[in-house]
Amino acid sequence: MELTEPRASRYREAYLTMAREARYRPQAPGDGMGHVSLTRKQIDDPELLQREATAYALKFNEEENSRSFWIGCSDFITNRAFIWTIEAARSLAGGKPDLALDLLNMAVKDVQNRQP
Repeated sequence: MELTEPRASRYREAYLTMAREARYRPQAPGDGMGHVSLTRKQIDDPELLQREATAYALKFNEEENSRSFWIGCSDFITNRAFIWTIEAARSLAGGKPDLALDLLNMAVKDVQNRQP
């Protein structure tokens, strides 16, 4: 399925907000572990960021249409939070935002405590 408005705008907006607030740019070239391989000039380039956001939106759209999202493997110390975060996403997909908030709050507390 083609990526059309308003979904395209919302996906790009989500990426731009991740970049701005969390300084996380998963579409940028990097090591696959959250570290980007960009120069300071490239990091500050708004056009490059917009291209990344568009590429991310297209990729996310493909994953959503196939109902197959690559997540990776959990880290043992945070695997409970990992599970609850995935279940929160499923709750959002199922139209249960209150359950998603409960699960995300559980995940936040678990990550903050980092108890094996």
